[in-house]
Amino acid sequence: MKALVVQSAYLGDVVLATSLLNSLWQSKKFEKVAILARPFATELLRGLPYEVIPFNKTLRETFRLISTLKRFDAIISPHRSMRTSLMLFFSGVKKRAGFARAELPFLYPIRVEHLWQEHEIERNLRLAKSLFPWLKLAPTTLFVSQEEKSIVRKKFNLPEKYVVFAPQSQFELKEWKRWQELAKLIELPSVVVGKREEPIEGAINLQGQTTIREFLAIISMSSAVISCDSSAVHVANALKVPALCIYTSTGPEYGFYPLYGRYLKPSLSCSPCSPNPKRCKTKTYECLRAIEPKLVARELSLLMTDSASPIISMEANKFEAP
Repeated sequence: MKALVVQSAYLGDVVLATSLLNSLWQSKKFEKVAILARPFATELLRGLPYEVIPFNKTLRETFRLISTLKRFDAIISPHRSMRTSLMLFFSGVKKRAGFARAELPFLYPIRVEHLWQEHEIERNLRLAKSLFPWLKLAPTTLFVSQEEKSIVRKKFNLPEKYVVFAPQSQFELKEWKRWQELAKLIELPSVVVGKREEPIEGAINLQGQTTIREFLAIISMSSAVISCDSSAVHVANALKVPALCIYTSTGPEYGFYPLYGRYLKPSLSCSPCSPNPKRCKTKTYECLRAIEPKLVARELSLLMTDSASPIISMEANKFEAP
């Protein structure tokens, strides 16, 4: 049997989908396990035993891929777009499972309720178990070779030990704004990653300078990752690196918290706002500065002294993770 997972959203979503890919692969009941994702996934998932089908999301590409999809026996789609629903419907594959929250959900023969208050990897597994109830939860995974690590350490002259700062997100309202203050409180050297050039004084700035593979290598060699609610959290966990997530407008309630690490969320009446917020409903933008840098530094210290622990809920307003 050949199984396909469809996840053509952002980098972090694809990383989290590797848990489902692993569940399918480790069951040893599939001759092929593949993922349909945006082109970056080819580099992101290099070294893993899954076929990557790149998808540019153009109209021509959509029609071209329909014939490719026909060779699969089962399709599981955590992605919820209208384009995905239509494309999978026209593939004619009978075993298709999607979330009831998807656009045009009636196009899926099997629909599963989408629940926010469970982790994304558990949601995805529950979706897959609607087709294959014997599947078991597996961890997320990424691969970086020792050669890649050596090349990257030399290229960027990285110190032996360091902490990664990942201050950027696809959504500006997810970005905490007090990194400069935090940098002054961290004893280990800090390495800043991201697409935009926003230097942090005293840190090693690699923003806009790395490929996807170099980004993975930098995180894989770090002692810990401090990030806003973004892909760096999930990349770190997939590489067995502890992550400290600083929430602003979002929160762990949506199911994208670190599985290996800690998190902090603001104590505000409007928090959380929405999974992917595009505007501040109160027009105060208070959440972007609500978490105190001293608290982040304290939690990083705790994380690094007890890094083998799983997720630890934080503060009086904590959300008890499943």
